Amino acid sequence: MAEKEDWRLAAKDVEYLKDKYLNPTDGEEIVINAPYLKMCIFCWEEVRNIPYQRWFVPEDISCCICEECYEDFKEMFGWKMLDGWDIDRTEGAVLPHME
Repeated sequence: MAEKEDWRLAAKDVEYLKDKYLNPTDGEEIVINAPYLKMCIFCWEEVRNIPYQRWFVPEDISCCICEECYEDFKEMFGWKMLDGWDIDRTEGAVLPHME
């Protein structure tokens, strides 16, 4: 579990991720369906087009979280897990970072 002073939390606007539902997925799914997600919002690990690179994406698909950061911050942020692996991308949806 990470501490509140963790470098990955410094100067980042991640409070909106508290108590969110996260969808587990993989790098391949992100590259195909959400190519604007390039890296983990916390540690900047790069998303690669590989099926076994595990990621977590909030329902609004506003960011992605790598497996290590998910494990480190899941209790601090109170994340809830969804059961799907596919990103359900609705055409024409306006995502928070695109407004």
